Amino acid sequence: MLPLAWFVLCGLAAGQTSVEPPCEYGGELLRQSQHKIKLFTSDEMKARATYKQDIFGAIKQADIKGTAIVDVLVGPDGQVVCTMGRTGHPLVRASVEDALRKWKFSPAAMEGKAVAYLGRMEFTLCNISCGDSGPSMTIIN
Repeated sequence: MLPLAWFVLCGLAAGQTSVEPPCEYGGELLRQSQHKIKLFTSDEMKARATYKQDIFGAIKQADIKGTAIVDVLVGPDGQVVCTMGRTGHPLVRASVEDALRKWKFSPAAMEGKAVAYLGRMEFTLCNISCGDSGPSMTIIN
């Protein structure tokens, strides 16, 4: 019985590591070894950004503390194709997604051809009880 349970858990874990675009996309995606889709980390995506738009509106003055994790699909030209919030309070997540749709990134290439790529970005917004780091209601840092 134990080997069967281990097999099932390994299968579930393997299924959780698959990378899917946040929206339907028919173009070529950047891949890494073994033809797996490459997923850039939040820090890698922030380093690839060539233009950053901050959040705006009432959310900047809100007494909130929250983290949003958003998947981003970047087209071959560096423009954001689509975003999809994975976690976070709906107001925080929506504000971050709205701003991210205006970001621009360095293009990526595979075998000399420009291709789209994926990233998972994390932003923590805080205006209350922020600890030693103090308040920060920006995503462009």
